[in-house]
Parts: sequence; C-alpha cells; structure tokens
Amino acid sequence: MSEDEVARAKALARILGMTLSDLIRTLLQMPTSSVGEGGNLIVIDRVTALKLSREMRRWGHHYNQAVHALNPIAYYLRANDMDTSDVLEELDRTSARLAAMQPGIEALRCEAEAISERSIAGIGR
Repeated sequence: MSEDEVARAKALARILGMTLSDLIRTLLQMPTSSVGEGGNLIVIDRVTALKLSREMRRWGHHYNQAVHALNPIAYYLRANDMDTSDVLEELDRTSARLAAMQPGIEALRCEAEAISERSIAGIGR
C-alpha cells in the first residue's frame, strides 16, 4: 500500500472508531462480488436501511392500491358495463392514490441520492 492509502485507511478507521486491524478484518469479510474494478461500495447503516425498507413497503402498498383501483375499470370496460362518468370517477380515485405515492417516492429518491453522494470527508478518492 502507498503511504497515502495507509493514511486514508487509518483516517477511516479513526472516523469509524475502529483499529486499523478491525477495519481490515471487516473489509476482508465483504463478499468478493462487491469488490470490483472502479466500483464504489456504499455501506448503509441499519437506521437508514430500515427507513428505506419502510418507505419501499409504503410505496409498494400505494402502488398495489392504485393497481387494484384500475382493475375494476378494466373489467367493467371490457364488459361494457361502465359509462363515462363511472370511468372518470374511478380514474380520479386512482389518480388520488397515485398522488399519495409521490411524497414517499420523493423521500425515497432523496434518501437514495444522499446515500450515493455521501463520502467521508478527506477519505474519498
């Protein structure tokens, strides 16, 4: 390792509250598939992972609600049992459910962007 790489490793270990040996042991436990040429590994803490997971579940719930709202529209349209006002009413209801997804989608997008843009000051390449 170069002197610069050793200094970066020591700084990272210090920031993480680890010894250099503990840092190296932790890195050695990573799956080989996660270490690629030119790739960046992003480590997410448990709190952030739980937030993302919870938001993804919420997003999935809203998505399922929207799809379920569209199913009767498609069914009744195929059977010619629905008039224009009924279709518009169902579409408005579905639109509202999709709009309810937007805050969650935006929060998830922002969190994912923040994670991908984070770097430890002074440690990045």
